[in-house]
Amino acid sequence: MRIAAIDIGTNSIHMVIAQATGRTGFEVVDREREVVQVGSGSFESGRLSADAVRRTVLALRRFAQLARRRQVDKVLCTTTAAVREAENGGEFLRAAREASGVSPRVIPAEEEGRLIHLAVRSSLQLPEAPSLVVDIGGGSMQLALGDARGVHRVASVPLGALRLTETRLAHDPPGPREFARLVRHVRKQVRAAFRTLGDPVPARVYGSSGAIHALAHVARWFERDETVQQLNGHVCTHESITRALRRLMRMPLAQRQRLPELDAKRAEIIVAGALVLDEVLSRAQADQITLSDFGLREGLVIDWLDRHAQEVAELEPIADLRQRSAMRLLTKFDGNVPHAQHIVKLSLQLFDGLAEQHGLGLEERELLQSAALLHDVGAAIAYDGHAEHSAYIIRSGGLRGLSDADIEVIAKVAKYHGKGRPRRKDDPRYDRLAKRQRRAVRWLSALLRVAEALDRSHYQLVRGLRVLRRGEGVTLVVDAKRDAQLELWAARRRAVHLARLLGGDVRVVEAARPFRTATEPRPARRTRPAGVSDTAH
Repeated sequence: MRIAAIDIGTNSIHMVIAQATGRTGFEVVDREREVVQVGSGSFESGRLSADAVRRTVLALRRFAQLARRRQVDKVLCTTTAAVREAENGGEFLRAAREASGVSPRVIPAEEEGRLIHLAVRSSLQLPEAPSLVVDIGGGSMQLALGDARGVHRVASVPLGALRLTETRLAHDPPGPREFARLVRHVRKQVRAAFRTLGDPVPARVYGSSGAIHALAHVARWFERDETVQQLNGHVCTHESITRALRRLMRMPLAQRQRLPELDAKRAEIIVAGALVLDEVLSRAQADQITLSDFGLREGLVIDWLDRHAQEVAELEPIADLRQRSAMRLLTKFDGNVPHAQHIVKLSLQLFDGLAEQHGLGLEERELLQSAALLHDVGAAIAYDGHAEHSAYIIRSGGLRGLSDADIEVIAKVAKYHGKGRPRRKDDPRYDRLAKRQRRAVRWLSALLRVAEALDRSHYQLVRGLRVLRRGEGVTLVVDAKRDAQLELWAARRRAVHLARLLGGDVRVVEAARPFRTATEPRPARRTRPAGVSDTAH
């Protein structure tokens, strides 16, 4: 299963695409980042600017396109401080959803801190003693106090690097008085954050966020004329952070922009970010900080995998994105998985057995597979009219790897698997389909109707079937367990539409003996002890 996690931060928008490898395990298969500064200018005006919204929405649309090309099953998207605080945050969310098809979720500061701690705990071995995780974003700073088992407390304060630069620094580089005022403000906010946490002296301090990563690269460059080669687990001393801050605060922007691993936008705000980290380490009485290359995005992935462990276990063996997506939708609505999977098997046996008659191809076979899996999903709304409800859920369920026309065919096949049959004059959606797609709906719904009847009791009493052609008609030879008379009766009743398409009769008969599959060994020849005849009693 493949998951995309997108974090619309105040300064940057980030995405990670991860392949699930277990309950909470995953491998990163792609990353993307773009500096859009959605919060630029919003901290004093209280509103996101039109330009910032436009930049961010366009970036989100590109990220969503990449996620779809990467065949992700699930897109998670959050947005934090700037959108959370802006008066027009709701307008931004609506524009983002309309442009990208992705619905960003605004999360509270406490949840942001929890997810960041979860990510760091998954990338590094945290000690049993309480430790501090620091994340300096564009709009706010998160401090999470926790240990190897989980997070205890979270504190969030408005000490984001972009916020401080825009609201507290009018000159570049800042003058002595201006910088002194900034130091007093940051120190006051850090004290408040530590009081919220209970004024701990943590065993260790860990850092997550682009601001801290960039500062670690700069500190290393100042010391050794090289950047950090491996971020995760890299230890940066408090002394090196302090020395880097002193040099950065005297550098003009043009000089900072020439530093390695520091893009132009990050160079604008790194002084404020460095000051915040220096004050946090001082307050924590920490002589070093250990970096994690995981952050909020990875926390989103880990948290989702943990809460959907059963779904991941069921979907992981399914290689095809379309079938994984259909199974995800089925399990989301607590569908009857054994029944649905059995109907898939019987439907495909019918499809393959009648290939010469219907003339449909592999593409239609795959659409039948999805329709068979989801034909009863509408029962979660109500059993009466459930086929119509199934069609609605299929259209609205976010199936992946399928075109709009493919989804409509699947919806129509599910709709007509029970009563009625597709007619152009009665169904405008059906009428708008192309001629080949309408033909596919007629055949696939007729096949699904018979297959569904063969599990009328939902006990999988029919093991399989074979198709025998005889003139214009066909005989369906059914391999059934005992007490499958209801299934045979239902299949005979519901074969009417299939017979109409074939132009001949459809007979449903029970096999004289169970089918033997190609992998089953032939029964061993029975041998008799010497001197014993077949008629012996």
